[in-house]
Amino acid sequence: MKLPLPVIFLSRWLPGLVILLICAACEHKSEHVRPANVPPDAVFVIGPKIGWWQQCTANTGSQPVHCRIWNQVGKVLEDEEFLPYDEGPPPTVNELKIAPDPPFAGPDRIFLTNNRILLPKSRFAELKRFVDWLESKS
Repeated sequence: MKLPLPVIFLSRWLPGLVILLICAACEHKSEHVRPANVPPDAVFVIGPKIGWWQQCTANTGSQPVHCRIWNQVGKVLEDEEFLPYDEGPPPTVNELKIAPDPPFAGPDRIFLTNNRILLPKSRFAELKRFVDWLESKS
């Protein structure tokens, strides 16, 4: 008796595909190993191909928050005051929760879980124009 083509395909290729998917899942998780110089409260943010570690510390009053961004191996990419993209008041301590999987992740911006975005003070105007473009506002 001859087996139908789909049964032959599944019996030959399905086990290999399952093994590849399991290996890919294991490899993906190992990418998020926290480098020694990244503090425990930093959040791993998933990007399009890679990700970044992000951490923000709230200041008292109306002062900007201080944020740091590291790449996957622990190199500091940003370490300065960040301002809200909406130009409103700085987020409070309770609002300062970093989103781990934002829509437009990048190594130079921080998305909070309340949908606010923080940008480095030194490049605010440049990055604001870019985020305007991302959000289709320009």
